[in-house]
Formats: sequence, structure tokens, C-alpha cells
Amino acid sequence: MKNKTNINQILQNVIEKITPPPSEKLSLDKTLLKFETKIKPELKKYGAKIFVGGSLAKQTLVKRDTNYDVDIFVLFPYSKFKTKSLELSKFLEQALKHAEIRYTILKGSRNYFQVKFKNVTLELIPILAIKKTSEAINITDISPLHVSYVLSQIKKNKKLADEIKLAKAFCYAADCYGAESYVRGFSGYALEVLVSYYGSFLKFIKAATNWNTKEKIIIDPKHYYKNEKKILEEMNEAKLHSPIILVDPVQRERNACAALSYETLKRFIEKAKKFLESPNECYFFKEKSDIEKLKNIAKKSKAKFVILKAISSKNKVDIAGAKLKKLYEFLYFLLKKNGFKILKSNFEFDEKTLEAKFYFILNEPPRDYIVRGPPLSVPEKYIKDFRKKWPAAFIKNNQLWAKAKRNVSNVSQLLKTIPKAQLKEMGIEKISL
Repeated sequence: MKNKTNINQILQNVIEKITPPPSEKLSLDKTLLKFETKIKPELKKYGAKIFVGGSLAKQTLVKRDTNYDVDIFVLFPYSKFKTKSLELSKFLEQALKHAEIRYTILKGSRNYFQVKFKNVTLELIPILAIKKTSEAINITDISPLHVSYVLSQIKKNKKLADEIKLAKAFCYAADCYGAESYVRGFSGYALEVLVSYYGSFLKFIKAATNWNTKEKIIIDPKHYYKNEKKILEEMNEAKLHSPIILVDPVQRERNACAALSYETLKRFIEKAKKFLESPNECYFFKEKSDIEKLKNIAKKSKAKFVILKAISSKNKVDIAGAKLKKLYEFLYFLLKKNGFKILKSNFEFDEKTLEAKFYFILNEPPRDYIVRGPPLSVPEKYIKDFRKKWPAAFIKNNQLWAKAKRNVSNVSQLLKTIPKAQLKEMGIEKISL
């Protein structure tokens, strides 16, 4: 009973810390009203309306230390624009221009627009105003229906909004939040559906600790399918690669957890188990890598501690993050290939500066090393081939060996082996120690 009381108190404290204060919410609402007032006359020409989406609309917004990002869907009348779906971005761009609003074009299934307005970053997404999923021409057309579903769940359970905030904060701190390819975690909507399904944050993570990751975890909140076998048979195969199959309550053919990777799920389950064993507020607040702690680990292990910084040439968060994560994985591969022993590593990405930091604790390979050749019992051809490559080869215990020197024995040398053209092709502007 004491542990339960302790957890409940911790969760209540966290809710108070992650819920935006009324003054922030009021300021945000005023900013959005000013923006709507500015663009509304231009949207009216198309019969289009603004629909605020995302966490703000669903009442599941988590307090941020930085400026807020808000999704704004611009709804174009279905009957008038259903045959002009590909032109919606063009119409919205014209409205922004005529309203004299500065914007950045972001590429997507339909181009959308980022606007820095006052102290808020707005993302304007042009969509068709649909009433049912079958009318959707683009996946983004369904977004307002997701908002309606979550709000309907919160209406049934008033505490649900806070429970969802807890799940979002927990997953963000554990590097499990976001469907972007550099995270491959739970999207905000997936967490909203999961917490709604289980009824609370605690019930959700307790259930997660009992999931068998060796089998598909199948959840169908609205019981669209007769059984799990039917889901696996009828759902698009491309949607079934993730460890969790979460049937979207709004769109039965969609897996809301399709982006989730096995690695991220295992990390989430591990964090959930640790929290339940030893509840603490620290599990809900992300901390940057502790440099001194990492240095001490390296010192105790008699290893090198290396920090690499990299910046992507891409200006869209998810693309930049994906490029930098691929670079991190590429460097990890190169280090291993060149004989470095990696004891610990970590990837850290700043969504505001689009800069990444790669942390490595590693043992550098020795400059001199011995190459093992073929035994003398093999056909003469292989003996000659080895001696041709290693003229100073010697025999020991009926085996050929050769002394060699590495071209790369530290990280600085390794970085110099990567051609600038290759980095450019990878979408990397700069990498440095």
C-alpha cells in the first residue's frame, strides 16, 4: 500500500510539473487567435477553415522549456476540392502570401508550411474536410478524426488527459517518443490510444512489462476484427513489421504503431520495469548526457571518451534527425570495422539547432598488429597469394603470419578517411571532434 501511495504521489507531482500553467495556455490561445485573424480573410476565399490539431487540441499538451509547436490543419471543403487534392498546398501558399505571412515550405505527401508567429512555431497542413475515413485522399485528411476520437475518450474519463501527459513525458525521457525514423518510437497519437485502451498510465506500463516481445503484440481497441488471426490476414503486410500491431480506432486498416522498432520497445519496457521497481520523478524528465559521468566511466575502464558533433544540411527536423542517426550508425560500423572496441555509445539530437552529438567510450586499436594467414597445409596458390600481399610474412606453428601497421588507430584519422562528397551525399554539412 505504501509503494502504491508513493507512486501516486510521484505521478501527481509530475502532472503538476508537466502541465502548462494557465498563463502559458492563455498566451498560446491569444497567439493562435491573432494568427487566425490575420489569415482568415484569405482562407475565406476558398471556403477553408482552421482546425487546431495535435496535443493542444486533445488537451494532452506537455509543458516545454522551449517554444511550443502547434499543428494547424487548414480544412478545404470536400465537395469543392476533392478533385483538386494535389493543389491544396498551392492554394494555402497563395493565402499565406496574400496575408503577408512569412513561411518555410516543408516537403510531404502534400507540401505543408512552417510559420514562426510571435513565440510559437506553427505547422500549417492543408487537408480535405472529411466526415469519414473512406473520403480521405491523403493520410493527413484523417488527422481531425484522431482528435475527435481522443476527445471522446477524455469525455468518458476526465483524468485521461493527465494520464496521457504522463505517458508522453515518460516516453520522451526514455527516447521512445516520436514516430520519426531517427527515433522509431511511439507517436503521440499511439500513446493516446494505448493509454485510453488501458485506462491509465500505470495500467499501460504494467501491461507493457508483461508483453512478450518474441511474439506480435496485437491490440484492437474497437474490436474491428473477429480475432488476431484476421488482423494478420487482412491488414496490409507493410503495416505488420512492428512489434506492436495497434489497430487505429479511427481507421481499421492502419497500424498506429507501425513506426515502432523492436529496439525502442525493449528500451521502453526496460524503463517501465525500472520505474515500477523504484518509482522516481527522474523517469519523466530528460537529462542530457552527463559528460563528467561518462569521462569517469572511460577513466575507470582505461578507455578513451570521444564526443563528435555533426550538423545536417537538411532543415526539416525529421529528415535532419534521420540523416544524423544514419551517420551515427555508419560511424559505429566504421569504428568496429577498423578494430575499435566500443564500450558505450549514445546519440543525442537537438531538434532546435538540428545538431547531433555522438558519445563514444572506446578502446583504440594498436598501431601495430599481426595478420593471420593460411596454414601451410593449404594448396600452394593460397600461400603465394598471401606472400604476394605480405612479402615479409613469417612461419610460426605451421601457419603464415605477417606484421602490419594500421592506417587508422584513432578517431581523428578515421574521420579523415570519409570523403567530403560522401558526407554531402549523406546530407551532412559538418562533422567534427
